Amino acid sequence: MATAFYGTIVLKGNSGRQQVDRFSNTDVTLGYCLFDSQGGTGLLPVRENGMITDLITNITAAGDTKTFKLIIDGVDTGIRWVQSASFPTINNRFFVSNPVAVRAGQTIQIQAIA
Repeated sequence: MATAFYGTIVLKGNSGRQQVDRFSNTDVTLGYCLFDSQGGTGLLPVRENGMITDLITNITAAGDTKTFKLIIDGVDTGIRWVQSASFPTINNRFFVSNPVAVRAGQTIQIQAIA
């Protein structure tokens, strides 16, 4: 049975300011993360040029979905990571060791996939 999970995404702008947002997902295959700051929509606008530097989920064990994919400006980036690389108990989460460059005005989507 699918259970909801919550998480946080962190973007660090070139100015040093951080853009931090919470999101939720129903943990079903092909479900999109819904961002709190955007009223629960699946698109997160990037405020300034910088990097995605962290993504943390509130769970410590995989649910129905096991993998995420990153979409920027509606284009699949080809970036995939296993859900366990976002667990809060992991000190070196996926984006901490593999930051992804983003530009102001781009939109980010995160999709849970099989």
